[in-house]
Amino acid sequence: MTIVEREIVITNSQGLHARPAAVLVEALKSYEARVHIEVGSKRADARSIRSVLALGGSTGDVARVTAEGDDASEVVARIEAI
Repeated sequence: MTIVEREIVITNSQGLHARPAAVLVEALKSYEARVHIEVGSKRADARSIRSVLALGGSTGDVARVTAEGDDASEVVARIEAI
């Protein structure tokens, strides 16, 4: 099993609020990997819109993305693109 971790700066002008979080969660539906995002001391299951919104990620914050699974590299690349 592959594990990929990467730090990504949140560049979206809205941060990880409703619309960007929904796009992220929707994009993950086609992948098998387990994905978690951390912002500061908060950690979220990236497949849960509630969890992602609870992170309160703002523009300029650093998010640590961890994906675990055979398609982990693809998942992290997709998240970076979003």
